[in-house]
Amino acid sequence: MKNKKVLYLVITAILAALVVVLQIVGGIPVGPFTITLTLFPIVVGAVVLGPSAGLILGLIFGVVVSVLSITGKDPGGFMVFSANPWIAWIMCLLKGAAAGVVPALAYRLFSKHEKAAMVFTYGLTGAFIFLGGAALAWKLAGKTFWVQFGWTAGLMLVAGGILVGMHFLFKNENSAAYIASVLAPICNTGIFVAGMLLFFRDLLSQWSGGTNVAIYALTGLVGVNFIIEFLVAVVLTPALVAIANFAKKRGY
Repeated sequence: MKNKKVLYLVITAILAALVVVLQIVGGIPVGPFTITLTLFPIVVGAVVLGPSAGLILGLIFGVVVSVLSITGKDPGGFMVFSANPWIAWIMCLLKGAAAGVVPALAYRLFSKHEKAAMVFTYGLTGAFIFLGGAALAWKLAGKTFWVQFGWTAGLMLVAGGILVGMHFLFKNENSAAYIASVLAPICNTGIFVAGMLLFFRDLLSQWSGGTNVAIYALTGLVGVNFIIEFLVAVVLTPALVAIANFAKKRGY
C-alpha cells in the first residue's frame, strides 16, 4: 500500500512537470489563442491514477494558463484577465479541473458499460452536427439557393462521415479511452466558451466586430482550435491505451 502511494506521488509529479513544460513551450499559436498539447498528460493521469490525480493535474494546468495570460504570454487570455481577473481565474481553474476529473469518471463508467459508450458516441456526434448546422445556417443567411444547397449537402456528407468514423472508432474494447480523451478538450473548450458568453459578452462583441456573439463563439472561439485539439486527442489515444494497459499489468 505504501509503495502504491509513493508511486502515485511520483507519477503525478512527473505528469505535473509535463503539464507545466508543455503549456509553456509546447503550445501551437492559432490567432489570438494557443492550441494546447497539455491535455494528454492530464488524461493519462486521470485514466491511470483516477479522478484525484486528474483534478490535481487539471488545476495545475489552470494555474499555468492563468499565469501565462496575466503576463501577456497568451494574448487572448491577457485580454480576458484584463476585463475581469477574478472571473477569469475561476474559469481557468474550473475548465482545467473538469478536463481532469470528467475523463477519469467517464473512463471508469464506459470501461464497464460498452452500450453506454455507443449511446455517448451518437449523442456527441449529434451535438456536433447540430452546432455545425446552426453555424452554417447563420453564415449562409441571405445567400442564393444553390449556395445554400451546396454547402448544406456538403455538411450532410461530412456529418455522415463523422458519424460512421466515430461509430467504428468507439466500437471496440478501447472505446472508454477514446471517450476519455475527447472529453478533455470538450470540457476545456466548452467551459471557456460558456464563461465567455456569460461573463465577457462585451469582449466577445469587440472580437466579433458587431456580429452575433453566440455564433462567433461557436465559429471563432471553437473553430480550428477545438477541431485540432479534438483530433490530437483521438490520434494520441492509442498511446493512452498502451500506458493504461501497462499500468494494469503492473497491478496499478
